[in-house]
Amino acid sequence: MKRLVLIDGKSVFYRGYYAMGALSLPDGTPTGGVYGFAAIAMEIVKKLNPTKVVVAWDSKTSISKRRALYPDYKAGRVKPEADFYAQIPLLETLIHDLGWAFIELDHYEADDIIGTLSLEADKTLDQNGKCEYETFIISSDLDMLQIVDENTHMWRILKGFTNIEKIDIAEIEAKYGIKKY
Repeated sequence: MKRLVLIDGKSVFYRGYYAMGALSLPDGTPTGGVYGFAAIAMEIVKKLNPTKVVVAWDSKTSISKRRALYPDYKAGRVKPEADFYAQIPLLETLIHDLGWAFIELDHYEADDIIGTLSLEADKTLDQNGKCEYETFIISSDLDMLQIVDENTHMWRILKGFTNIEKIDIAEIEAKYGIKKY
């Protein structure tokens, strides 16, 4: 069975950014978020040995449709400092150099992209008519739990780089009392 890893890019990048602090190159270019992202992602990828890795990213226009419906959508979010955004081109370069896909689509959040890719992976059948992919979502966003199914698992980052909660259907049912149909 092939293994697909879908990384919620901004979620993991936020973790790395706040965990690593003010790391920088000798010229002052900030790199803490990139280093933190790389440390988290590489640790997980090392454990899973995936066939394919995709990093989904929230576009700059990702919340516009939702804000049109509900003006207070994500209203309480604090905008990160400028050094956060300065690192994103470095992160994209790293992801491409690793041979991973980086997907950002106007008007879509990363969880929309991850949900779509997960469903498409579920529909990809092998020659025996069985799902060809086992999918792993890497995120700290509990909204991703709705995507978990018999072929899709979530690795939820709790703290630091190694405190990761592995979630599948049984864990959702046991922990939250929610049954998947």
